Amino acid sequence: MIIPIRCFTCGRVMADIADFYESEKEKLKDAMDKADKKEVDKIYKNFEKIHTGEILNKLGLKRYCCRRNLIANIDMMDVI
Repeated sequence: MIIPIRCFTCGRVMADIADFYESEKEKLKDAMDKADKKEVDKIYKNFEKIHTGEILNKLGLKRYCCRRNLIANIDMMDVI
């Protein structure tokens, strides 16, 4: 799915936020991949530490509709 230009519900501009969100999400995934297996197990036990909520808070997304648009977005261009 292509990143929406605006939030479907409230109309906030989302296109300028999406690139930063994706780069930060990749950094988080890379950190998880590089982490030791024991550390990863500890992190998964404390699931609140691996969510992307902090990234969304940095972006100033407080409404759940905008947060949903970024979290639920899946890039299908590679598949097509």
